Amino acid sequence: MTNLRKLAKTLPCHFALGRNRNHQGLASAIIKLWEKSSVAKIAVKRGIQNTNNKLMAEEIKNLTGGVLLLRNKYYIVIYRGKDFLPTTVATALAERQKLAKQVQDLEEEVRVQEVEQRIKKATMDVVPSGDGEGQAPAGTLAEFYEAQARWGREVSSEEREKMIKEAAMAKHARIVKRIEHKMDVAQAKKLRAEKLLSKIEASMIPAGPDYDQETITDEERVMFRRVGLRMKAYLPLGIRGVFDGVIENMHLHWKHRELVKLISKQKTLAFVEDTARLLEFESGGILVAIERVPKGYALIYYRGKNYRRPISIRPRNLLTKAKALKRSVAMQRHEALSQHISDLEGAIEQMKNQIDASHDGKNDNMVRQNEEYIDSEDEDEDDEAESDWEDEDEDDDSEDDE
Repeated sequence: MTNLRKLAKTLPCHFALGRNRNHQGLASAIIKLWEKSSVAKIAVKRGIQNTNNKLMAEEIKNLTGGVLLLRNKYYIVIYRGKDFLPTTVATALAERQKLAKQVQDLEEEVRVQEVEQRIKKATMDVVPSGDGEGQAPAGTLAEFYEAQARWGREVSSEEREKMIKEAAMAKHARIVKRIEHKMDVAQAKKLRAEKLLSKIEASMIPAGPDYDQETITDEERVMFRRVGLRMKAYLPLGIRGVFDGVIENMHLHWKHRELVKLISKQKTLAFVEDTARLLEFESGGILVAIERVPKGYALIYYRGKNYRRPISIRPRNLLTKAKALKRSVAMQRHEALSQHISDLEGAIEQMKNQIDASHDGKNDNMVRQNEEYIDSEDEDEDDEAESDWEDEDEDDDSEDDE
């Protein structure tokens, strides 16, 4: 599904839609298009009143019987599905199926006649007087039970236990192999996230500390801290972190006041301190205090007595807003994949220990728990794959806005 969404993103639009209902003509055109293309991309006209892309997508999906890949305010993407057949192919298959059914019916009729003749002959040979029962018809459950009673061999308890142990060993090995495959996939994704991070951070050259920086006294620091905490105006510091727009807004605040307050949503104090030092180096201001507030951490900066507004208030050595978002998403993905890989390694080690140990009821329960863990991870991967398109669309929208 993810590959199909990426393919549809680069395709041009096949149709343009501007109403909610009566899409029979569009549905027939889509079915005809599916003979050449597996994906149909429909552009939603904007600015038309009383239109709803959700109603459009449901109507088209019900009429065509396809799979809805994407629906937003710009596009609707419909996939024809794996069981879709063109009209000519469907007609040829129906004719072939009808012919094969006729042949099967003829063969079945001949076989039934032959079996009846054999049963009649065997009955006459075994019981000439007609008082006994004949053999069971060929291919029936009664024939299987009769053969099992004559030539079957009963399985002993030791053989049954051995078979159960072998089945448990094979089940453990299969689960370990599956977890190892998932770990390989996660490591490949982690490597891609590291490459993306290094590519984005290559364009970021943070400034170093200024050793000739202006200083303030303890009394001024206490006063600035008190005034800064009372300020209502503040700059939010979100998941993007420090980028060129944050420094620009700080200089715009310093145009009207001496202090600027930023609210960081980070949870760890060490990360907040690193962010505060980076802001101090990039803006040229003086860090007054880092205080815990209900909304997060408050960072208060003083512009200095000798402050002069720079010619370019947006530094070129920092990331843009779009790149900062990509960097944040890549860092989150890298952290989640690292945790996922460590969990998989622990599960593999646990399963290998179980293979070496004896197989009892506890081990069966552990196998069941590992299977549930794998199923939950599969669902998480599907959700992540569905959100990849939305992340890319948000990045494109932010770049267009800039």
